[in-house]
Amino acid sequence: MISSAPSARWVLLATALTACGGAAHEAMPDERADLEPTSGGSSMEHRVVEMPTGLAGTQWRWLEAHCTEGPLDLQARGFAQQLNVAQDGEALLLTYDQVFATEQCAQTVVQRVSPPATPGELQMEEIARVPVPATPACFGRPEAVRPGEVRRVGQLLEVLVQRSNWCNGFEVRMVYAPMRPELLGDDAIVRRYVAAFSRGDAEGLAALFAPTASLLESFTRTETGDPYRHDGREAVLDYYRATFTGAPWRAMQITSLQAGEQAHTMVMEWEYMDPRLAQPVRGRNHFTLAAGEIFEAQIELLDVPVTAPVGG
Repeated sequence: MISSAPSARWVLLATALTACGGAAHEAMPDERADLEPTSGGSSMEHRVVEMPTGLAGTQWRWLEAHCTEGPLDLQARGFAQQLNVAQDGEALLLTYDQVFATEQCAQTVVQRVSPPATPGELQMEEIARVPVPATPACFGRPEAVRPGEVRRVGQLLEVLVQRSNWCNGFEVRMVYAPMRPELLGDDAIVRRYVAAFSRGDAEGLAALFAPTASLLESFTRTETGDPYRHDGREAVLDYYRATFTGAPWRAMQITSLQAGEQAHTMVMEWEYMDPRLAQPVRGRNHFTLAAGEIFEAQIELLDVPVTAPVGG
């Protein structure tokens, strides 16, 4: 059932989607002292690192994790993760597709790594998190922008984040091995679709579609009343660019994700909210996927959208 006064919940969700931590833990200790100079004359806060180069387009497989106090045991939770790196102007986008098999939880997390304004550490900012199922336990806890580092160590890649939820307030170090490029799984493609949609990333969203893909939507009226078809990746890009215009934030969450009746089809049910709406709206997407891309997507509304009063 849709709440009659959902605005606060959905604004909170939209905020959380821009800065989210790992899976839920106990309350974090006050670790501000970690940022003070140590007896050795250095501090985590005052490390000066450079933006890594040559990582765009690479894929990595998670090997192990460490906290400041020692190893971080994730094997008991059936943890597995793949990391894709993309260039985003001067920044890098790190996209993590991860599962906690023991908890039957899957997530796609997008993290932006930006150079510091002044010499120091990189800025690590989570900008999207899509859990399936959309429960608080699977979603995890929001985390503020943190300083960190992305570095090569021989053939391996290390991603470090200070005061991380992974380590209950201490620094986490994730270690990755290189992997050959692999096609995305069908469920990962759908989670990435939602991550890009929530961020208003029309280019990233359109890139999930095959060059000859089609998008069918019922928001544009046709003379026959049929869903309007946008054929080709460029047409899909134009549609989403127009869709995202005028909304300073948007929040979508997956309420159900199931394999369709045919091979390589997925059915996603969702709830969506933005400032233009008086209450969340429910919908359903049907995806046909091939070779790691969306071949066809059809958007179906399950509610009649209720717009917010002007100036309300």
